[in-house]
Amino acid sequence: MKNSNRNNSNHNILNCVRRVTFTLLATVITFGAYAKSTVTEAGDDLILANEHVKIIFDNNKKQFDIKSIELSGKKVLSEAGKNQAPWMLTYIGAQGENPDLYPNHAVYKGYKAKQVQDTLKLEFSWLLTLSYSQTADVKMTVSLPDDSELVYWNLESGTPKGWVVHKTEFPRIHFDRPENGKFITSAGWGAEFDLKTELFESSYPSVTGSMQLIMIDREDGAIYWATQDYNACGKDFKADVNDEELLLYTEIVNSEAWSNHETGKYVIPWNSVMGFSAKGWKDAALKWYRPFTFTTDWGNKTLEERNIPQWLYDNDMWLRTNFVEEKTIEAVRWCLDYFGKGVSNHWYFWHNYPYDTHYPDYFPAKPNFAKYIAEVQAKGSHVVPYINGRLWDPDADSYKARNGASASCRKYDGTLYTEIYPTSKVLNTVTCPYTDLWHTMITELVDRIQGELHTNGVYIDQVACAAPQPCYNRNHGHAVGGGDFWYRGYDKLMTDLRANHLRDNNIFISEEQAECYLDMFDILLCVNTPHKGCRVIPLFPIVYSGRVLTIAHTYNSRDMLSRGDFQYQNMQCFLFGSQLGWMDPTLIVGEEVREEAAFLKTLVEFRRGQHDVFNGGRYLDEVIPTGDNPIVDVYRFGKCHVVSGAIWESVKGQKVLYLVNMDKKAHVVNVEGMKPIKVDACKAIRINL
Repeated sequence: MKNSNRNNSNHNILNCVRRVTFTLLATVITFGAYAKSTVTEAGDDLILANEHVKIIFDNNKKQFDIKSIELSGKKVLSEAGKNQAPWMLTYIGAQGENPDLYPNHAVYKGYKAKQVQDTLKLEFSWLLTLSYSQTADVKMTVSLPDDSELVYWNLESGTPKGWVVHKTEFPRIHFDRPENGKFITSAGWGAEFDLKTELFESSYPSVTGSMQLIMIDREDGAIYWATQDYNACGKDFKADVNDEELLLYTEIVNSEAWSNHETGKYVIPWNSVMGFSAKGWKDAALKWYRPFTFTTDWGNKTLEERNIPQWLYDNDMWLRTNFVEEKTIEAVRWCLDYFGKGVSNHWYFWHNYPYDTHYPDYFPAKPNFAKYIAEVQAKGSHVVPYINGRLWDPDADSYKARNGASASCRKYDGTLYTEIYPTSKVLNTVTCPYTDLWHTMITELVDRIQGELHTNGVYIDQVACAAPQPCYNRNHGHAVGGGDFWYRGYDKLMTDLRANHLRDNNIFISEEQAECYLDMFDILLCVNTPHKGCRVIPLFPIVYSGRVLTIAHTYNSRDMLSRGDFQYQNMQCFLFGSQLGWMDPTLIVGEEVREEAAFLKTLVEFRRGQHDVFNGGRYLDEVIPTGDNPIVDVYRFGKCHVVSGAIWESVKGQKVLYLVNMDKKAHVVNVEGMKPIKVDACKAIRINL
C-alpha cells in the first residue's frame, strides 16, 4: 500500500528543535535556508506560514474563515469573509434523510495545532447535529510541511449508526478572480480556456480529466489545484467563476466503504494540494504533478519496462478502416503501398450488427473479414478490430440470455445509466466493470477475435475515456457509491487478459489517455481533446511522455481535407510524438487530395527516423518560432502559426528541436538563441541541440 500522505519535503534537518509558536506577533522561524512552518496567533489572526506560504485564518473562535492566502509570494485571496464554508457534506440517514450540510449548519469548535515530524497541521473542527440523539464531528486538517510550497488539505467527519456520507465538496476555496485569467484542464492533450463567467468542470478519470488536477493561469503565475489519490477514485474538479471571484472545489461521490461505522468516521482517502508557481502552469505540472505520477502504480514504469511488441514501436501511422467491402480493401491496399512500412489498421464496422447496436454481440463477423485481415497482414501491416469495453445494449440477445441486467451499473434509485449515440440512436446501458459477468463477456470476445480472426490484438473502446459512474448494485462485490471500484475493476480485467489471454506479439488499445489506464494498454488513441473555444496545450506530454505510446491528435473527417485542418492536426500529432494519421483510407485516395496525402507521407517517412526520441523520449516544451511565420485561421482550432515546433529529449539524453511547416511555401523562422532557420514547404526538420 502506498502512503497517501506523502509531502514534497524530503529534507533531513539534524539537531533542529521543531516548535509551534503561539505569540502576539507574527514570526517565521527558519534554520539556515530551511523554512520551518509556524503557526502564530496575532490578535484576530491565526497565521500558518513558512517561507513560501502564508495563510491567515480568522481567530475569533466563533466562525471559521480564511482571511487571506499568499502562495510563493503572490496573494491569491485578499478579502476576508468569502471562505467560511470550505466543505459541504451530503449525509444519508436511515430514514432517507439527505441534507446538504455546510459549516453554517454546525457549531464551530476552533482549532488545534499538531506537529507530525516535519509537518505542521492545523485541525479545525465543527459539531453537526444529525438528530436529537446523534451528532457528528467534522475535522478539516490543513497541513504545511517545512519548506513546502504546497498546502495539504484533508477532511473527516463522524458517521453515527444509520448514517453515511454520500457526497462531498472539498476543499471549497474562493480566490481572487484574475484579470485575463485562463482555466487549465487535463482534457485530452490539455486545454486552455478563457476564464469566463461560467462553471468549468473536469471529470476524473476521463477524457475531460486525464489527470487529477486543474490550474488557473494568471499573468503572474498559476494556481495549482490537485489531489494525490493513488486509487484513481472518481471525482469532479470544478471552477465556478462570477464577475468578482473564483470558487475552486472538488466534488466527490463517496464510496459507502469510507463511512466506517466501526471507527465512526468518514475520511477522504487522499490529500488535496494547493500551490502557486510564478512561472506558470508548465512549471507547476513539472514541479509538482509529474513527480507525483512516478509514485503511482500506473506511472512508475518506463516504456522499456513494459512488454510492448517491437512492431508497435516501429509503427508510425494508423488507418481508421471502416466496413468490410471491396472499396475498403482497395483503399487499404493503396495506402499500404503509398505510405510504406509501419502502417496499421483500426478496423470498424466489421461485426454482424450495425455500429453502436447490439453490443457486445459482434459475431459473426462480416463475410471476407478474416480474408481481408490475412491479406493486410501479408503486406506487413497489422489489424486491431473494434469492440466496446463498457456498453451493453439492453435489447441485445446476450443481455437477455446472460442476464446482463445483473451486471448493469445502477443509479442510486436503482435505474440504469442509459446512453444514446448519434451513430445508432439506440439505447445502450453502462456496465459495471467490477462484475465477473462483464469480465467473462470481454474475455470471451478477446479470445474469439484472436482465435477466429487471427488479429494483432483488440481495441477496447471507451475504457480510458468515459468517466466512472457511481454504482449502487449491492450484488457486484464492491462497496456501493463511488470510490476506486471502477479503476480496480478494469485493472483486474486487463491484468488477467494480458497475463492469460493476449497472444504473443499482440496488443490492446483503448480510447483516450486517462492516466490510471496507461499501463493496462500498449497504446492509446487520443482524439477527443476539446479544441473549439479553447487552445490545445501539451499538458499530457509534458507530464507523461516517455511512459506511453499514443495515436492521432483529434478526429479526421472528409471535410477537413479541403479545409486545411488535416495538415494542422498531423503537424501537432507529430510534435506531440503521437503515431500519425488515423483517418478513413477511402478519404485519402484520389487526385483531389494528393497534396494532403503527400504531406502526411512526408511526416510518416520523417517520423521513421525519430524513434530514438518518440519511443521513450521526453517532451520538454512547445516552440512557436518568430520571424516569417504567418498566422492562419484553422477551422475549429482558431488562429495558429504555419510553422510550429517542440523540444524533446531523446532516450539517450540528446535534446532535439523539431520544426514542422504545414504551409505550401517555405519560411525562414527564428528560434531564440539560434540563427535563422529555413523550413521548406510541407516539411519537418530535426535539429540536435
